Formats: sequence, structure tokens, C-alpha cells
Amino acid sequence: MRYRIGADIGGTSVKLGVVDEEFHIVEQQKLPTGGQCTSQGIIAEIITACKQLMERYSVEAVGIGSAGLVNAQTGYVLHAGNLPFVEEPVADKVSKGLGIPAYLDNDANCALIGEHAAGACKDAMDALILTIGTGIGGAILIGGKIYRGHNYKAAEFGHFIIDRRGEACSCGLRGCFEQYASATALIAMTKERAAAFPESLLAKRAAGQGIDGSTAFAAAKEGCPVAEEVLGEYGLILADGINSLVKLFQPEVIVLSGGVAVQGEDLLCHIRPNLIRDAVVRTTTLSGSGGLIGAALLGTDYGR
Repeated sequence: MRYRIGADIGGTSVKLGVVDEEFHIVEQQKLPTGGQCTSQGIIAEIITACKQLMERYSVEAVGIGSAGLVNAQTGYVLHAGNLPFVEEPVADKVSKGLGIPAYLDNDANCALIGEHAAGACKDAMDALILTIGTGIGGAILIGGKIYRGHNYKAAEFGHFIIDRRGEACSCGLRGCFEQYASATALIAMTKERAAAFPESLLAKRAAGQGIDGSTAFAAAKEGCPVAEEVLGEYGLILADGINSLVKLFQPEVIVLSGGVAVQGEDLLCHIRPNLIRDAVVRTTTLSGSGGLIGAALLGTDYGR
């Protein structure tokens, strides 16, 4: 059996694991990236963890997915927001440290590669992914290949404008999609509605357990009409963006990934009534491991 290692670098941790030929993760671990971690420290931790795994598995290559602007051809992370990478040749350093090929791509591209190989858009030739978390990211599959754009900046789905007079965005524009449809936006909507209806189940749950992206879903399951209103509005906004993407790309399927997408059918039921005819939307089937699996497949036909 041949194996590949995938590493999914996020703002607080690296998910790293061994993936077999059938796209199963046979061993997995988590490494910290937050706090005082440096770029060299993160790379060294990845190399050390990979060496330990290579003692037990016949590993032919390592693939790395990173947040930020990534040049997949050169293997550089150009810059990466919450991560300490600036013009960092991550792939080359990992390859030299291990003596095997190493590949690098954007984390959203890796998530779509994973879903294409083994997840919600398996065997689709044209697909999109929306990664819904603090912001909104994305990736594009056209004719079975990842489309990255000439400058590797394609699929910034969080930053198309849905209200030109709307909320200011950190990217410098106003009214960007992620200002209304990210998990951050859902949390803000939940807080606003809980404050407006202090006697609601939503407000009582928020007071007892705090508010995160799952709060409205939990309250709705308990029969809270205020929570249902929040999710109805949120589902409409998400559907507006999805419908626009369908008009632009006509994908076979759009996959939703990230923290909000773990709600599965409880999320989809608020989106579907607002979708246009051609829109097919599914949530990830890989339980948060799509990015790791996709990273492991970089350098294969799936990841090119």
C-alpha cells in the first residue's frame, strides 16, 4: 500500500495525516500554529511529524494546504493573514527536510480536491466549494481541474458585492458577501435577535451558553420561532449568493464546507426554498477532513 501525507494549515492548528490509496485517513494528528508560532517553527513541526509517520508508512509525497495567497507552481505562501508566512517557500523546505516531493496549494482548493475525490462532489467535472467560517472562501473546479486564476487569486467568493452601500469589509470594499453570509455574520444576526427578544428560547440559550455559529440551530430544534427567523433570513442570504454563482459558473454541484456546514440538513432546509432551478447544493461529507485529504492528493491528477 502506498501512502501520502496531507497537512491542512489553519490559524490555530495543522491537521496532518496519512492518506491511503482509497482516500482514507489511516492516522491523524494536530499541531499548534497559533500564539508565538513562527513560519520556521511551523515548518519544522510539520517535518518532524512527517518523519515520525514515515517510520511506519511508505510515504511517496507530502501535500500542504495553507490559508492565504499561495503560488501552487512555486510552492510559496506569499502572505497568509493569521499565519506568519510571507514569501515563504514552504513546499521546498518540507521537501528538502524529508527527501520526498512536497506540494502546496490554497486550503480551499485542497478542500475542493478532497470533495472531488471522495466527498460531496465525487466524480463531478464542474463544481464549486464555499468554505463558510470567520469569512467565506472558495474554490472552482472546471473540467475536473482546479481553476486558480493567472495570479492565484481566483474564487474569492466572500468578496463579490451584494450591496454596494453595505457593510465595510476588511478587503477595502463595501457590501461583500461574507459580511452577510459568513459564520461571523450569522453570529451577529443571532446576537441582534436575542437582544431584541430577551424572553425567547434563543436569548435564554445565548445567556446560558454564549453565542456561536450553532446557537440559532440549537434553539430552532427546541422550537424557537425567533431562531427560525434568524435561520430563514440567513438561508435567504446564502441562497442569493449561491444563485449568483450558479448563474456565473453553472456547476454540477456547489459544496458547502466549514463550521456552519456541519449543520447539514438543518442548514440546507433553509437554503433550498430560495434556490433557482439549476442550483444543486450539498454539505461536505468528509467531516472537516476534506482539506487534509485534498492536500495529500496534490501532485496527483486530482490536484493538478
